[in-house]
Parts: sequence; structure tokens; C-alpha cells
Amino acid sequence: PLTAIKGFTETLLEDADEQRREYLLIIKRHTDRLINIVKDLLTLSELEEKGGAPTHEPVDVKTLIDNLAVIFEPRLKEKGLTLTVDIPVSIRLAADQFRLEQLFTNLIDNAIKYTEKGGVTIRAEQAASACIIRVQDTGIGIPAEHLGRVFERFYVVDKSRSRSVGGTGLGLAIAKHIVTQHDGTITVESSLTSGTTFTIRLPL
Repeated sequence: PLTAIKGFTETLLEDADEQRREYLLIIKRHTDRLINIVKDLLTLSELEEKGGAPTHEPVDVKTLIDNLAVIFEPRLKEKGLTLTVDIPVSIRLAADQFRLEQLFTNLIDNAIKYTEKGGVTIRAEQAASACIIRVQDTGIGIPAEHLGRVFERFYVVDKSRSRSVGGTGLGLAIAKHIVTQHDGTITVESSLTSGTTFTIRLPL
């Protein structure tokens, strides 16, 4: 149904006058938001349903992040932000590549969404039998009182800002599920105006 609504809205936009165009763009924007919410809910539902361990295959961490970086280039350029990837070529995991792509897509997307100047840095290191990956931004930061709840589904720190940038409130809940299924941990450090760092620890 949402695809049909979006399709007919885009068709109507082609011949709309200025006032109708404004209304149709509002319909299109909210339809896109609904599509994203439905997609995220389906992902979360699937993760909870499976419950157990994910599939394991060899994953080259640097290659995975480099491939994702290409996807975000237009948005980074549009906002005048940089993306720095500092990952040794030697780090490999036994993990579900598709799920890891979802995990880091959500984290990078969030970082760009809430950063207006500076950029995003992704670093990885190998420590004992684990890989530690940090996604750090120079964005608006998260107030201390919200840090304990950011991984809850639908929890949004700034509701008005989240609406304007198209957040669903499910991205970090999905990230937490993926990390947990890989027997890993994810933590967050942040302060207002000083940016945010998500630290993911995954077994090799």
C-alpha cells in the first residue's frame, strides 16, 4: 500500500500547481518515513524471531566498511563532512556479513544525520580474541540523562529533530540486537556539542 501511495503521489507531482505540489511533497515525505518505519520493524521482528546465533562466514572488516563508505559519499559531500576509515587490513571476523552491513549502515547513517560540521571516523583494532570498532562523530552529542535508553526501540532523544531528519527510533535497537546475536557488546559515550562514539566489541 505504501509503495502505491508513493507512486501515485509522484505521478500527481508531475502536473501539480504550486499549492498542490506543496501538499503532495508533504504526503511523499511522510510516506517515505512510514516505509522506513515498516522496514525497520520487519528487520527488528526478524532479528527477535531468530533469536539464536547468526550465520557465520569470513568477513574482512576493512573491505566491509570501505564498501559502505561509498554509499554515503553523496550525503557527506552535501553536508561538507569527512569520513575517515582507519582499519588494519588484517582484521577478519567470522560473522553474518549482511547483518554487519545493517549494523554499520545504521551507525554511520546516525552519525551523518546528527553532525553538521567536522565528520565521522571509523577505527578498528584487534585485542586478544576480539575486534573493537569505534564509530565516532563530531555532532551535537547526546545528553547524559538519555545515554542509558538510546538502544530502546522508538526511544528518540530530540523528537522534533528526529522528525525533521527522518529518524524512526529503531536504528540503534536493531544495532544492539545484531551485536548481541554475535555475542558482542555495544556501548556509547557522548556529551553535548562534543560528538558521540559507539564502541562495538565482536569476537573474532
